[in-house]
Amino acid sequence: MVVTVLGSSGRTGRHIVRLLVRQGHAVRAGVRNGRRRDAVAGLGAEPVIADLCVDPDELVEVFTGSEVVINAAGAADPDPAAVALIDRDGAMAGVRAAERAAVRRYVQLSAQFADAPDQGDRLVRSILYAKQVSDNVLRRSSLVWTVVRAGTLTDEPPTGRVAVAGHLGAGRVSRQDVAAVITACLKEPRTENRGFDLHSGPLPVPAALAALD
Repeated sequence: MVVTVLGSSGRTGRHIVRLLVRQGHAVRAGVRNGRRRDAVAGLGAEPVIADLCVDPDELVEVFTGSEVVINAAGAADPDPAAVALIDRDGAMAGVRAAERAAVRRYVQLSAQFADAPDQGDRLVRSILYAKQVSDNVLRRSSLVWTVVRAGTLTDEPPTGRVAVAGHLGAGRVSRQDVAAVITACLKEPRTENRGFDLHSGPLPVPAALAALD
């Protein structure tokens, strides 16, 4: 399967790329510019320039031939302008480019409470509102979509065990476990055309996803 990963130079994106390559997929590791190629060197993927903030036609070209796009991109700067540029407008551009490129499946890494920003932490509310907008655009698209609303991300070792549900209380989850869930979504039909919360929990990843209702 040909999979393009947006935000592949980020801390979560690199884990996603590694897992996909290990699973035998042909992976295009999307980075914003040439300076970030070094961050994905050695992962076994093909580095491609995929900047969510430039001409959408360039994204269409990058996506063409991909069966799946995974968007793990996020603003590195919490400034509301940067968040609006990447997490809202850029993410929407990615969805629309994927439709034009005849991509079938689109998996978006979102944030817990993006479906209800007023319930989230005030310090990250601008991020939640931005992700809410782009998540909704994905839901209304022609793509087979999945929105993974992860809890607070950590760099702790993976446990391989998670909790997933339409709505969960606040929680934390390691980036490697997030990567495991996102890649597992490609094999689990129950994740198609739905969004769910994710944090560390009691069930192995495949069992947790298979139990979604």
